[in-house]
Amino acid sequence: MDTFLNTLHSYNRYLVLAAMVFVLIRSYNGWLNRKPFEKADNTASVALLGLAHLQALIGLIMYAFTSTWTQTAFANFGAAMKDPMQRYFAVEHISAMLIAVALIQVGRTLSKKASDDVSKHRKLAIYTSIALVIIVGTLAQKGLLFGSLS
Repeated sequence: MDTFLNTLHSYNRYLVLAAMVFVLIRSYNGWLNRKPFEKADNTASVALLGLAHLQALIGLIMYAFTSTWTQTAFANFGAAMKDPMQRYFAVEHISAMLIAVALIQVGRTLSKKASDDVSKHRKLAIYTSIALVIIVGTLAQKGLLFGSLS
């Protein structure tokens, strides 16, 4: 089960990153060129949010139930904090990713509530950009952006 979830989590990361890039291109283009917020913009942000929530759900299941990294860390949390990889998976990775998903959610919610199209694009661009920086920075820190531990 852990191998299946890890593979799914690993491949879905690329879908999340691709959706983020797509949303960022559309939102910066709409913001800077003062374009209307179209159905495609809404669909892209909904798709990104769905993929991000799926990624978080898979990650939380792994974190709580199947990951050997976190199970080992939970057995002796003090020792885990001294091991960089255990600390990364027990604390750093999950914290950063949940913050990133929350930022994607907030950006989507604020863009829906914005009164004009440029504000919708701007809010999506800003919040998605911050989330992308957090995700890329956290994954790159341990070489997980383009690879995996398995």
